[in-house]
Amino acid sequence: MLRVRLTPAEWAELTAIADAAGFTVSDLVRRRALGRPVLATADAALIRELRRQGGLIKHVYETGGAHTATAAQALRAIVGAIEHLSRGPS
Repeated sequence: MLRVRLTPAEWAELTAIADAAGFTVSDLVRRRALGRPVLATADAALIRELRRQGGLIKHVYETGGAHTATAAQALRAIVGAIEHLSRGPS
């Protein structure tokens, strides 16, 4: 067990961040202390949807579907978006 003293402002900030990410304050602090990612719930859902869309576009690209150059460009954009979201806030 770890006990930490926080100001009311620090507690409010941690609570707001934890709520946005869908975590308890304990989970948030544990993840941050261990260097694990902390993504907002909405970001995690967005990443799942981007991966799903990427899979569909990859299928079109690999089967030689129409506009494969466009499909390749879309795949690169999706990968870039997932990487950006995975890094979390700067």
